[in-house]
Amino acid sequence: MELSQAAFPGASVRRADLTRLIDGLRRGQCCSLVGPSNTGKSTLLKSLPLDEVRSLCARANGRPPVMVFVDCLEAGGSEQAFYELLLRRMIEELPAADVAGPTLEALTTLHGDILRSANEVAVRSLYAQAVRRLEQQPDLSLVLILDEFDDVFRTLPPWPFRQLRALHDDLAGRLGYVTGTFFDLERLRADKETYEFRELFHLHTLFLQPLSPEDAGTFLAYLAEKHGASLAPANAEQLIRLSGGHPGLLERLYTVVQATEPDLTTPLELDLTELGQRRPIQRESLRLWSELTDDEQQGLRRLVEQGEQALNGSQRQLLAVKGLVSGGQGSALVVFSPILAAFVRQQPSSQTAEPVSQGLRCEFETGRIWLDERELTLRLSEPQRQLIMFLYGQAGAVCSYDDIAAEVWGTGEGVSPGAIYELVKRIRQKIEPDWRNPRYIVTVPGKGYRLET
Repeated sequence: MELSQAAFPGASVRRADLTRLIDGLRRGQCCSLVGPSNTGKSTLLKSLPLDEVRSLCARANGRPPVMVFVDCLEAGGSEQAFYELLLRRMIEELPAADVAGPTLEALTTLHGDILRSANEVAVRSLYAQAVRRLEQQPDLSLVLILDEFDDVFRTLPPWPFRQLRALHDDLAGRLGYVTGTFFDLERLRADKETYEFRELFHLHTLFLQPLSPEDAGTFLAYLAEKHGASLAPANAEQLIRLSGGHPGLLERLYTVVQATEPDLTTPLELDLTELGQRRPIQRESLRLWSELTDDEQQGLRRLVEQGEQALNGSQRQLLAVKGLVSGGQGSALVVFSPILAAFVRQQPSSQTAEPVSQGLRCEFETGRIWLDERELTLRLSEPQRQLIMFLYGQAGAVCSYDDIAAEVWGTGEGVSPGAIYELVKRIRQKIEPDWRNPRYIVTVPGKGYRLET
């Protein structure tokens, strides 16, 4: 199978990963793509709807599937909002697949019924009716690409996922799913109610590891061309080695070096300590660190503090799955990136006492949000970040429903207290020890909410 440069706008990287996704879809498999931010996960998923890629996903003697890309950050906090988003995106994509007019009209009617329904059971039935309408279209198959799927899967009740599995089975392979998450689905949610949905992906989970040296070189060449610069091969090798091939770190390193070095065509002596203190590199290292699980963080701490002998077999496997370490088989096991290794050494030692609780706090200049020592910025949707920032700026005071609606939605009218409650609920599920008994975002009955610091 060959892919042209067009499959990756801007840079021809992660071709092997895209090939694995295509092979799975062509065999009718559901696939799960796992990786931290800035590793090219969304770029991969957004490549699937391209005509060239779709054609490669077609099964023998079949039409290419209709690829429906869904940004799950738009799904809101309810089962109804999730179904509405799925059906809306399907309706937007189906005209290009020559779906008959009456079918589209029926789907549009069902979409309106979902928007108006106040009954979750009815909403499930309406969505199932919409999907089964597609059975009337010969040779039509759908793939729902569920990007940023973490929060939806972690927080919604199990019913939509049980129904997605049932619909997949009913349509005999004509409905498939691709998920994009920070963590694998088993870590996000291990309850028995969603097991059958997770089962679809058990043998088809792809963990995005750092770029290979070849792909990293291609990505650097793209960055240099984008900035109208030239980069000596020896300098490119240094940047790739320091970043370990992580696309986000590699891009930040290139940006910093280009801004500070007058000539990138002559050999450079790059100082690891000095580079690690640069704010763009610090922020990218923190982004990567904050998206690791506690077990992964502990494993990296042990590796840099005590060496590979401090790791047991399960820790080695855990770090290797995501490409967080390199070496082994005769060479020393190390953190994959010297930049990240230096950052890990600066983190509180695993031997230190538990940190004193610092509560919820925000940095208005950078937009970063913290809970104790843990950064939450990237785990929050944009509306959630806006509401926390607003409440933090008014800490201790009551913020009315109208004030919240104006701040988050840009209007004080047409936003129900129920919609605000759903937004607050999702935030509480991420920041509160017990979201049903909140200690940070407190309800003021009949008035609004107050942030306790």
